[in-house]
Amino acid sequence: MSGSLGYRWTPRRAAIAWRWGLSYGVGKMPKILIIDDEPDLRLALAATLEDHGYDVVEGTDGSEALELAVMHAPDVVLMDVNMPLVDGMTALRILKGDSRTAGIPVCLVTAVRDVSYQHYAIEMGASDFFVKPWNEARMIRRLAELITPCADGSGGSTLADAYVEFEPSSEQSQILMMDRCERLTESIQARHNTWGVINT
Repeated sequence: MSGSLGYRWTPRRAAIAWRWGLSYGVGKMPKILIIDDEPDLRLALAATLEDHGYDVVEGTDGSEALELAVMHAPDVVLMDVNMPLVDGMTALRILKGDSRTAGIPVCLVTAVRDVSYQHYAIEMGASDFFVKPWNEARMIRRLAELITPCADGSGGSTLADAYVEFEPSSEQSQILMMDRCERLTESIQARHNTWGVINT
């Protein structure tokens, strides 16, 4: 589901979009595919990424990863490891084993803190590993580094530096957090309302 939280433009987002336009292409916003079976975690990730100028597509299980990646051609896949039907490691192998998606960077998100497991994931083809609760600043910088080499050959430094330049002040952070919480509340309420209609 793309743009699921209702993208709202702010001066900061406009500045980031302008920076993306310089190195990625005017009118093109980088796209992130989120695969996670937990709705609230998907909402939190989507809100964070949209705040930083990304277009977002969502999937609920690793079994959807290949189909959604082929359909939407994301710049990066951000995927949970522990999912009920097809786990993230299996989905990673599927994506890397298909010529249509092998070149898409895949970052795994998990609560597992075992360093050896993280190294194994990297050896299997993961571009990075984010441990819950993830460090937002590190995640955003790393995504910019993964995307911009394909856009401008700069090695990712241009957009990574741009994110630092447009890092919000404490007051802006509070406004963004309030906006994010408002959108999460609206989305959760809409989901509950939908369930109420289904169950009546």
